Amino acid sequence: MKKINDFSRYKNILPYDSEIFGVYQPMIGWKSKRIKQRMDKGFSADLSKVRDQLFKRFRGDFEMVLDERGVLQKISRLETGGSDVPRKGPHGAMGSFVIENLTRELPPLERYDERIWDRLIDADRIKTTLSQDVIPKVTEWYKTAQDARANPRSVEVANELAAEQLQRESTVAGYVLHLKQTKQYDTLKQLFYKQDNQLANLQKLLSFKDPLDYMDPFKDLDRAGLSPIGIVHLFRQYFFEFDTFLGPAVGHVWLSPGSSVELVEVSTRRTLVERTLETSLETVLRTEKSLTEEDELSQAVKEDNKSDTKFGMNATANQSWIGGSASASASIDMANTQSKAREVSHKHMRQQTEKISTEIRKNYKSTFRTVTETTDTSSKRYVLNNTTPDLLNYEMRRKMRQVGVQVQDIGTYLCWQTYVDDPGRQLGIAKLVHLAKGPEVGEIPPPEAIPMPQPVTTDLSIDIPFVPKTEDTLPEDDMDEVYREGKEVNLDDNEGEPEQIQWKFGGFKAQCDQPGYEYGEAGFISFDYGGSDIRLQLDEVQEDTPGAIRFSVRVKHVNFHNVSPLRVIAKITWQPGKKLNDEVTAQNELKIKEFNEKTKFEYEQAFVEAARDRINKMSRIETRKFEDLREEERIVVYRSLIQDMLTKGLPMPDDRTRHVVSELLNTIFDIDKMLYFVAPEWWRPRLHHSHQGLGGIRKPSSVTPAPVSAAAAGGSVHTQIKSKAAKNLITVAAAVAENTRIASMDTVTWGGVHDNRVDNYYITEESDPAKLGSSLGWLLQLDGDNMRNAFLNAPWVKAVIPIRPGKERAAMNWLQRLHVEGTEGLDDNYVAPADELAKIPHSGPNVTIRDAINHLCDVVADKHAKSMKVGRYPGDEINDDNRVSATPVDKVYEHGFYPLQGGFRALQGGEDFEVFDQWVEVLPTDQVVPVPVAYDPKTGRQL
Repeated sequence: MKKINDFSRYKNILPYDSEIFGVYQPMIGWKSKRIKQRMDKGFSADLSKVRDQLFKRFRGDFEMVLDERGVLQKISRLETGGSDVPRKGPHGAMGSFVIENLTRELPPLERYDERIWDRLIDADRIKTTLSQDVIPKVTEWYKTAQDARANPRSVEVANELAAEQLQRESTVAGYVLHLKQTKQYDTLKQLFYKQDNQLANLQKLLSFKDPLDYMDPFKDLDRAGLSPIGIVHLFRQYFFEFDTFLGPAVGHVWLSPGSSVELVEVSTRRTLVERTLETSLETVLRTEKSLTEEDELSQAVKEDNKSDTKFGMNATANQSWIGGSASASASIDMANTQSKAREVSHKHMRQQTEKISTEIRKNYKSTFRTVTETTDTSSKRYVLNNTTPDLLNYEMRRKMRQVGVQVQDIGTYLCWQTYVDDPGRQLGIAKLVHLAKGPEVGEIPPPEAIPMPQPVTTDLSIDIPFVPKTEDTLPEDDMDEVYREGKEVNLDDNEGEPEQIQWKFGGFKAQCDQPGYEYGEAGFISFDYGGSDIRLQLDEVQEDTPGAIRFSVRVKHVNFHNVSPLRVIAKITWQPGKKLNDEVTAQNELKIKEFNEKTKFEYEQAFVEAARDRINKMSRIETRKFEDLREEERIVVYRSLIQDMLTKGLPMPDDRTRHVVSELLNTIFDIDKMLYFVAPEWWRPRLHHSHQGLGGIRKPSSVTPAPVSAAAAGGSVHTQIKSKAAKNLITVAAAVAENTRIASMDTVTWGGVHDNRVDNYYITEESDPAKLGSSLGWLLQLDGDNMRNAFLNAPWVKAVIPIRPGKERAAMNWLQRLHVEGTEGLDDNYVAPADELAKIPHSGPNVTIRDAINHLCDVVADKHAKSMKVGRYPGDEINDDNRVSATPVDKVYEHGFYPLQGGFRALQGGEDFEVFDQWVEVLPTDQVVPVPVAYDPKTGRQL
């Protein structure tokens, strides 16, 4: 391939394809009312956020005391809060009682003085703190943190925690003494005080009256406003077929004398149901041209402007506040902006053509391996014969195309630009309906409870003898009398004083024959009299050791009936001891815990399996059609523009009158060809901060985790002691969030998951690769593509609506009279070079922005009128027979390729619709040609 220096032999070759693209340039100067209101509203929201953040920097100082039931008992302290306070609490004190003891005597930060450390930190005080504060607290904690009888493991855990706390206290004591002795007061200040470096910045932000005051405090930038109007310069690329040639070798075939070789070129058509293939097919479709009318923006303009979003956003990104930037056009003069647009298009043209080359290359690949719904294999058979006596070599060379490219200016359109904030909020997102399989809890048998120990009864025989207490009481005469509490009941008048007998008996001993039982408070004794006429009352019971008692009785009523002693059976009921009950209760709780753990494991396993299934299904959801997603986004933008802006303030008592407004707007604005540019998410990060939702499974509320002992609860001794001391104290309001994440034991990573990465997400070995934005915390639509997800998370969208050619003045009147943009700023002086100001008609002493905009409208309208006139082209052709009649926009279609000297022409004002850029591209084809070659057997080089 050789460089082409003479293009004259390709003259009059008609283009085989073309493509339209545009360059959008926003303009500065007109500070419209609506943009100013939008900026004021946004700045007010920013100031509100600053005030909220400043408020959060302050911490309240109060204390509420609760009783054992958790009910407020008293409010012990309520003082003025502050923004800078010494570090206190278990986290700020490094988990050290030494630091906490020193913190109590620190002054507030505003009264801080380095001399405080000489008085506060000394060796004697530190030693006193260790011996009188640290040791007693750790010892007290150790006594309550472990129970050797219940759990031997808790002793080891408690020993480890106690040793760790003592190690920390000793280390911290030596550390602070070292800092004080070496006079490292700044380190001590950082250790004991919490300083807020953002507090001063927040206070400074509240004093600003304009957002640019923070970005440009010295006003080095020109505070010009971004105009609501801009210009679109349209260009068309033409592609001409110049020549073909053989490219590098892609294969080699050799034939011995008298042999033949068959070459079979196989083309296979097959369908792969994959989303990635849809993109390649769409790329081929974008090469179609649909320009059919001279006064209409084609659909290709809309698509190509959207594909050149990156360029359009370069001018917008620098004007996110009120002011403009150097990349925006500072001049409304159309000739200057058009010249600038042409220069920029020349710089980007090779990149644009490279994109076209890529599309053509993809077209080649799809032709070579066409993808359809059915597998269709076609082949071409080539036979190579060697009839010579020599060995023949053939190189298989790829056939290449030499394509010429030219670029022409085809028109300029005035546009109205506006912004729609948070456009994705009005779009609904998909919810995957997935019913998880329940856990296999039916296979786990419920535990059989061990019966609680029941009371047992033992018998003790006791004898009650007849023991007289008076002299005249004789057994042979008085044993048949009735006695109540030792006194005779039936008195004889002739007998004198009543007879008395012994009625209190003691010294009876009983012992339970089963271990673990005791009499206790719930024990009792009943009596079996065996038919004897006697009634006893229990007098006193003493239990010297568990399971052994001594008791006494009183005889409330007795009649010996001449039988002494009377035998009574004492039935003693023993109660199970606390230790015995606790052992059975512990065994039952252990069984219940094991059952709950198994059940919990089944639910957790079912949740993980359901989560895996959901992750796989979510990743494989088919993406909706590209056209449908883009149309929904356009409708959302239309809603905001048409309903809220263009028709704002219009009296429309009935929806049936809206067609009048729609027809009126369509005559001025080409609404169907609206362009929108999605702002990247980095301008407003995490506007919709979202996480991967895995759902859950239904489970009974009775499945709860088992409690954890204090020694195994985690944390240091200092943390547990402070938590126990603050159990009934409330000093801060806190919120509790539910944790629905998968346990770390069920995930596998390569590290880094614990590095405060809030945007981690889950995958499986079977799931498809995650979508764009998964690692960024984006809000993602399950059936959306990357462009939809970028739209959902975009902070704003810039919408550009073309104004119909010839309706520029009407559009300006509409924007002003309906107070969509207002008239503010139109009477300001227009700043421009003197030669440009001289071209602008004006009625006042100075050229205003209104005059400049009206002049721009007239220039754009005149250029469109020129595009409708038929002329003879090329204009510099001497021979009139070689000229054709056409409009300036379509002249290349008529006269074909016309060489451009130098390859680029920098056009000045007035030279419209000219071809201004030209170059040559080399593209591969799907054709392979065998070429006979010979090689030197000594050097191996081709001859």
